[in-house]
Amino acid sequence: MPRIEDMEFARLVSDGKVYRAPCLVYRNSVDGRWWRKDGGRFLPEDFTAVIDAKPECIVLGTGIMNKVEVTDETIAHLQSCGASVEVLDSKEAAARYNQLFAAGKDVVGAFHLM
Repeated sequence: MPRIEDMEFARLVSDGKVYRAPCLVYRNSVDGRWWRKDGGRFLPEDFTAVIDAKPECIVLGTGIMNKVEVTDETIAHLQSCGASVEVLDSKEAAARYNQLFAAGKDVVGAFHLM
């Protein structure tokens, strides 16, 4: 089960596998090929698969040094599936994802790694 083992600039490690591009971390899998429409912002259309998963919690990691923008529209879109949404820098978001994961929550983490 994917737990985040390490988060550094341009590097996320989950279940021993290293990811170097933006990724989505679900309770049971990692999407290491997450494509976003705009590299500088998290937009509603970037989260179709997340909405389809219907998680109870979504943690957005906005980056380590180069922070991506999270629009109010994106947050509202994510909340439309009934999920709570937290926006943190990626290191803090990784720690929060692990807390929620350990507590048994159905959580999805979306991480910008730069």
